[in-house]
Amino acid sequence: MINKKRLLLIATFLIIAAVAVVLCVSYFTGRSPNEFDGTLVNANNFIQRI
Repeated sequence: MINKKRLLLIATFLIIAAVAVVLCVSYFTGRSPNEFDGTLVNANNFIQRI
């Protein structure tokens, strides 16, 4: 039978691997860089002097 230290080591590795997979998947499926929160001004709009 597997001793407790080996079982704890395997469980810890699996937990760390699962967290790493979740972080990588959430990072790569995040919003694209052209989406921002807030107000943006289109570069084609020019302010003209009156």
